[in-house]
Formats: sequence, C-alpha cells, structure tokens
Amino acid sequence: MTPLLSVGTTEIPLDIRHSPRARHLRIVVRPGSVVAVAPSFVTRRRIMAYVESKRHWIRDKVESIGRRPLLGEPERFITGARVQFRGRALRLSVSSAELQTPTLRFASAFHVRVPRSIGGAAREAMVRERVMSWLIDRARRDVEDWVRRHGRRLGVQPTRIRIGNQKTLWGSCSARGVISLNWRLIGAPKAVFEYVVVHELCHLLERGHDARFWTLVESVLPDYRRRREWLKGRGIAVS
Repeated sequence: MTPLLSVGTTEIPLDIRHSPRARHLRIVVRPGSVVAVAPSFVTRRRIMAYVESKRHWIRDKVESIGRRPLLGEPERFITGARVQFRGRALRLSVSSAELQTPTLRFASAFHVRVPRSIGGAAREAMVRERVMSWLIDRARRDVEDWVRRHGRRLGVQPTRIRIGNQKTLWGSCSARGVISLNWRLIGAPKAVFEYVVVHELCHLLERGHDARFWTLVESVLPDYRRRREWLKGRGIAVS
C-alpha cells in the first residue's frame, strides 16, 4: 500500500522507488505526490527517516506547486466575466429583477438575475454564490453518474464521495474508501473529469501506481493517456 505523507492539512502519496543506478537517497516533489528514490540496498526504515528529516523542505515545495495557476473561478462575478465549464470559457451575464432570491439560467452562457435591491459588493457576492453552487452541483452529478457506471463495471463502491477545494490534488482516494474530487474539474473537458473519477475508483482495487493499476485504468478508458495529458502543466495532479 502506498504510504501517505502528511504535509500541513493535506495527505500526499509517498512513492518509494529503489533503483540500481541511484547512488544516494533523493526526494522529488511532483504535483500530487512525493517520490523517494533510493539505491537498492537502502532499507525502507532508513528511507522514511530521511523523508522525515526533509519534511520542511517538502512542505515548501508542495506549497510552491500549490501556488501555480489552476482552473478556477473568475476574478470578478460581473457581466462579461468568463466562467470555466467543461473545457470552455463561457460568458457570465448579470441583470437585476424584481425577485427575492437570485436565479441562474444556463444556455451556452451563464445568465444570473439578482434582486434589484441588492447592489455593490453584496450583489457580486450573491452572483458568486449562485454560480459556484451551480458548478459544484453539476460536478457532483457528473461524479455520481460515473461512479455508478464505472463502479458497477469494476465491482467497487466508494464509502463516500466528497467534492472539495483541494490545493494540491485533482482527486484522491483514502484508505477508508472515500473519494475526493476537486470542484475545479468541472472546468475541464468532460472526458478529463471522467478520467480522474475512474483513476480514483481504480485505487479502491489497487492503491499504488504500478503496472497493474494502469492496466486497470486502461481496461475502463483505453484512451486514458490522452485524457491525462490535458491535466499536465496545470499545477496539480491526480494521486
């Protein structure tokens, strides 16, 4: 089982690799994982002690990665802003009307109406809450649909599905069978989001990222490499 390394409030997979070509212990921090590379003769106990001694350095590297650009919400929630949804940047339109609560209509763009009595910063905050609520709801619906479909095929069922605001991961699967997905994935193409869900479902059967794991992913999504490629360079990764 792949150990998890606690970095601040986040648990990140620690991938331990022995290499006959390695001359000394070294640590590589990647988006969503920490890799410890060691010579063949180095024991796991010594590797873990070395990782522990480098905990502060690892934390700094993880935080640096977390500051890279992500898919996310627009800076302002005003008319003309662009909202990322399923691989496209769609226009946001905001208007006022005689109503009590804000409404959102989606038709190739986001049309939000807010009470005429609300203005200024409160108006923008209300638009943000309505748009974000809509996006997170759509993300959850997509995830639940893929979990039903692909979980049945794999013969697995997570104990819980969580849609969160992770800073260093697109998705993760805990030892207790909880699958966590980053809400920002709703901004990615649908096929990419589906790949992340399948990736985590496969971790219910294979905890590591060895050949058996990738064979399992490929059995569900033969083109997973193309989908995975889209996520590269966007700051965080899939664990």
